[in-house]
Amino acid sequence: MFQRKPLREDLYKEILARIGDGRLPAGQRINESRLSADLGISRTPLREAMLGLEAQGFLQSDMGRGFMVPVLCAEEFLEIQGILTHLKPLALGASFPVPPPRIMELQNLLSRAVMKSREGSPDRAVALMDLVYRWSHLILGTCPNRMLARDILRLEGLARRYWHEAVILDFDPTGFYASLQEFYELLRTDRRDDAVSHWGGHIERFSREAARDLPT
Repeated sequence: MFQRKPLREDLYKEILARIGDGRLPAGQRINESRLSADLGISRTPLREAMLGLEAQGFLQSDMGRGFMVPVLCAEEFLEIQGILTHLKPLALGASFPVPPPRIMELQNLLSRAVMKSREGSPDRAVALMDLVYRWSHLILGTCPNRMLARDILRLEGLARRYWHEAVILDFDPTGFYASLQEFYELLRTDRRDDAVSHWGGHIERFSREAARDLPT
């Protein structure tokens, strides 16, 4: 498939695409020999890519049994988001004020994701899931409670595959992006209490909307 030695990012995106369109079905073991032959690569870079995707929650592995695509469940996603609805505003309150360079990067992240969505880019699902994670990472980089920040990012990592799948299944992120733009303005103008309240409401609202498109 690949005409040159694939970059890690190329391979990562290709496997994600196959998970998203069902060529790698949830609940089934991945035949690594067949997949590596299909992609035209050796099993070593394939395994490295799959280990990276396992760390992000897109794959599961059992010792000696290889990798499989885990089954998605809207209930699990809502449980994760329910915890984050409480933890993220708490961490945001402790992180104020967010340094201007980080706020500028938040706007850059949001602008890139919106652009991919408007263009109908095949990467729009990747753009949304990366935005959610990196947005939290930038804000929580100044949180004095490092254990709290680590726990949030761990849960955000588990939720990545759900955001990705929701877009694949036609979740429209337009309102999501507009809400984050409002959140950005609150951060930029140092409106702490309003920003904390908005983030909690944002998580609760759009988690429910995304969950409607996920398997139950």
